[in-house]
Amino acid sequence: MRNRAFGTEDRDAAARTASQRGEINILVAGLVPALIIAIGLVVDGGGRLQAADEAQYAAEQAARAGAQEQDISEAQYGRPPTLDPAAAAATAEAHLAAAGVRGQVVYVQDASIRVRATVTYETKFLSLIGIPSLSAEGSAEARAVRGITQEGS
Repeated sequence: MRNRAFGTEDRDAAARTASQRGEINILVAGLVPALIIAIGLVVDGGGRLQAADEAQYAAEQAARAGAQEQDISEAQYGRPPTLDPAAAAATAEAHLAAAGVRGQVVYVQDASIRVRATVTYETKFLSLIGIPSLSAEGSAEARAVRGITQEGS
């Protein structure tokens, strides 16, 4: 076996390798956070859109349920439908609670009820940059009507 002396070429290569340890390309260091933000916008933006759909659906269902609570004493005499405000609000709020959604009845007036619902989406990627959650809101109004084709008469 031949015993080779450690030459200058080998020393230069070893010095270059040792001096490059721990270095990171500045471009990579800048692109990684930008990539995380871009992925976060896509994933968490989609999650927020889904939360908005859920909030809208919950508000619509709660308003429809509340609109079923008509004041029977008015309906008995053939008058246009009106809502029992306490019963309509309680029914709408019960539907929101059953759906696991925060919200409130905005108003109950004559034959109309308006409900607002809020859903909070817990972020997956944007929490890495300090945005732990996104909220989405939906609102809906329902109106009690008589019959199928004619409103209020």
